[in-house]
Amino acid sequence: MTTGKTDFLTDMEYIDGITIIDTSGDILFSVKFNPVFNPEQKDDLEDVVGKKLSEVFPNINDQNSTLIKAMELGMPIYNRRQGVMDRSGNTVFTKNISLPIKANDRIIGSIEISKDLGKQKQAPGSVVMMDPEQFKHFQNVDKKLYSNRAHYTLDDIITANKETLDQKDFINKIKDSSAPVFLFGETGTGKELFAHALHNASNRADQPFITQNCAAIPDNLLESLLFGTTKGSFTGAYDNPGLFELAEGGSLFLDEINSMPIYLQSKLLRVLQDGFVRRLGDKSERRVDVRVISAANLHPKDCMKIGQLRQDLYYRLSVLTLKMIPLRDRPEDIQILLNFFINRYNASLKKSIKMVSKEVYEYFKNHSWPGNVRELEHLVEYAMNIADFSENIIRMDHIASRAEEFSDDNKNPQIQITPLGQILGSVERDMIERAVRLTGGNISKAARLLEIPRQTLQNKLKKYNSE
Repeated sequence: MTTGKTDFLTDMEYIDGITIIDTSGDILFSVKFNPVFNPEQKDDLEDVVGKKLSEVFPNINDQNSTLIKAMELGMPIYNRRQGVMDRSGNTVFTKNISLPIKANDRIIGSIEISKDLGKQKQAPGSVVMMDPEQFKHFQNVDKKLYSNRAHYTLDDIITANKETLDQKDFINKIKDSSAPVFLFGETGTGKELFAHALHNASNRADQPFITQNCAAIPDNLLESLLFGTTKGSFTGAYDNPGLFELAEGGSLFLDEINSMPIYLQSKLLRVLQDGFVRRLGDKSERRVDVRVISAANLHPKDCMKIGQLRQDLYYRLSVLTLKMIPLRDRPEDIQILLNFFINRYNASLKKSIKMVSKEVYEYFKNHSWPGNVRELEHLVEYAMNIADFSENIIRMDHIASRAEEFSDDNKNPQIQITPLGQILGSVERDMIERAVRLTGGNISKAARLLEIPRQTLQNKLKKYNSE
């Protein structure tokens, strides 16, 4: 439960008050250690219990209340500044942490911890110091809510490669922009690592970082997950915010964006253009402030050409692009990454590995690394798991069996070869179907998209329709 690398509770140093409300906005509990109320006013703090939040604080409403917003979004709101006016008209600015309270997967209220920003010095004993042990029960409200943080920074991108170092500099230049960023590259090259680092380097670092792999969930569920649902929109549906609402003020990382169905891409485009999201079955729209970071294993232009990405969405998502460098093009990083992973697994496995043998190092330097950095890490982890506690060198026999699995497919007798013509025919048919679907059945447009003559496309369509 962290904001960046700082615990979000201890970051406030002390608190002046705690308030709990239910979903109707009624105050269930309120303690003010340094009351916002006028000290000369004869109000008993207990008399606010049972009253509406807007009754006690006239300038607070559904639109500006962090307590209400935390319930609507179903997520914590960290360190928001808010002006609070008491019933005598006195205004004090507070810094708040507002958390939704859930029971049986339903939001039943919210709790807010506040710090008065108006006081320069606090009298001894007039505030409550933030002891994390005292607030462990807050952490059990809904642990899933607190996983929506970016865990890596630019310092976690370990490299001596000039191109990758230039990419880190590029991130520093674009970090505070709201423009979408498209990350592309082979599997294991660190797309998610860069997405985390971009978010944590930005002025959105204290806000949510939500990730979603678009290929990991069925199409019919992805829409409701992204945009949210309203009660009754389908059987069993409740009022639930989508990922855009959950990422309010922060970043939404959509991995394998090219796996998103075309019909959903049009809805995503509208959100990016207008800044409004509409839940399934809802008549109203909600404004959202979210930076979208997307990723694919292909260049976004190639995704568009083969019909995996709408042309208009391609232009919107790829305002800023970053190509991940494969490990085979970063040989200078192998030694650095080896040292890093060996130190990591020495600590977790209680081993004392100091180095790799010359034979292993030569293998690493000459390997093509189809799985990139992820493959290197898994190979080191495997070797260190099977190495004895008395050993301090990774030898070839530690990685031999796993290295054989990573060898070229044509060296593995178990791999079956499919005729090239069959593969090409299947790919061609799939691309033609995608192009025709993407252009709404317009043969001329589909032919231009495929960069073939219209008559050629018609002939191919007749061929595949007759099969």
